[in-house]
Amino acid sequence: MKKVLGFAAVAAAFAGVAQADVLWHQAPNTGAAAYVDQEFSDFPTFSTYGVSDVTFGAAATITDVTVYFSVNAGWPGVITQGRLNIFAKTGSLPGGGDDPGTGTVVNVVVTNMGTHMTIKASGLNIGVGAGSYWIGLTPMTTFGTHGQAFNMQATGNVGDPTAFRNPGGGFGLGTAWGTNVLFGGPGSDHAITIEGTAIPAPGALALLGAAGLVARRRRRA
Repeated sequence: MKKVLGFAAVAAAFAGVAQADVLWHQAPNTGAAAYVDQEFSDFPTFSTYGVSDVTFGAAATITDVTVYFSVNAGWPGVITQGRLNIFAKTGSLPGGGDDPGTGTVVNVVVTNMGTHMTIKASGLNIGVGAGSYWIGLTPMTTFGTHGQAFNMQATGNVGDPTAFRNPGGGFGLGTAWGTNVLFGGPGSDHAITIEGTAIPAPGALALLGAAGLVARRRRRA
């Protein structure tokens, strides 16, 4: 019985350390230009994908990804899927082999916030190690039925600018990765929020164990 109680105490302390949190947040600049980031099933050569430079100071489990778009009143409740891309970051742009068209299809919820829309994928369970990644969530739609909405810039820049790629070359701007300079933009970050659970480092776990041991010794005394 003492062993069970001791384990429960450590587990409860662990739960207090590893709780859901905002792992990364760059808010939208609603007054700045927004740029194409959309998968078009009816015009696939124009499908364009954006991924942002995100850094995690420790290992984590990603549960939610939110991106911010200009308002299209016909999207909420209608657009229900997006393509999630996560690439390891090794340079100022993703590598040529990082194909955004093969990312994971996830369910999304689109919400009209008045000045902008949020596109959010929830219920994810994606483990990442400490380090930098390219992460993006691109809505999947049909242009003929739903038109377009555009990925909004962030209020500030952190690290390298958001990268974009139009693999099919429909816009005539090449098929390689680049920044929003491709579209006449300033080479900026785009807004994104990552939520999840930070995983305690081994040092934190050792401290929890020591605390539990001290507590048991005191009870015995």
